[in-house]
Amino acid sequence: MTIPRLIVTDVDRTLLTHDHILPQRVADALGMVRKAGITVVLATARSPLGVKPYAERLGVANLVICFNGAWIGDVSTGIALSEQRIGRADALHAMALAQAAGVRPMWFTGTAIHALAEDPLIVREAAVTNEPLLLTDAIEGLPGTPGKIMCVAAQPADHGAFGALREKLGNCLSVSGSHPRLLEIGPADASKKVAIATVAAKLGIPAGDCAAAGDAENDLAMLAWAGMAVTVGNAIPEAKRLAQFVGPSCDVGGLADAVAWLMQPKLTLATADQTGGRNG
Repeated sequence: MTIPRLIVTDVDRTLLTHDHILPQRVADALGMVRKAGITVVLATARSPLGVKPYAERLGVANLVICFNGAWIGDVSTGIALSEQRIGRADALHAMALAQAAGVRPMWFTGTAIHALAEDPLIVREAAVTNEPLLLTDAIEGLPGTPGKIMCVAAQPADHGAFGALREKLGNCLSVSGSHPRLLEIGPADASKKVAIATVAAKLGIPAGDCAAAGDAENDLAMLAWAGMAVTVGNAIPEAKRLAQFVGPSCDVGGLADAVAWLMQPKLTLATADQTGGRNG
């Protein structure tokens, strides 16, 4: 294995802790990577506005993958290099289905979040990314076309509704989970894998020289595509099976251990165990 030329990382519960904090040791590790001339790209389900503070702190705001691959661009300026939107008819249909199923749908435009009710769960999720939350009286009043729709589960029984939404929408839209309580709906052809493959091709970097880090269902295709895959201890089992290295939990900055492993291709299993990680 060679040292990667491009490292792509998920944000929530990979780069950040469960409390949405960027550990200093993770920031330091990625800073060293950048000083070595390696490109770092964040790939997230968040909107450009929602990921902007972390991208700017890390110095990687000029090229970020947002909305699970539907938006690629500079989050400081808001200028997109590539952008897809959910067609309005499909988006309104998805919102209606989600509302009827009893899950809480949120309509993300990139500059604000729109919802049909001031539900505490919606308020909480909007607060996570610190985006304006605007209420709309009727589905038809939702503005334009969204970058994504996110559905929030209130109780375990809602996961049955998530399954039904996957079945009804999967043929026309991308549907994946970023957390057990969250279902992400986007344009049909959007994914982190497609987005990072596009970015890598523009940079002239083959998949074998790319590393990816992620913890959830919406990261799996990206992890499988990259020549090097790493994850953190809180990741879903499928992500751990794809990973060549599993670091500690995101809550203790496990991504820093994964980055250290990527930067030392001859790292032995014994040394990896000393850092709290393991080879996958």
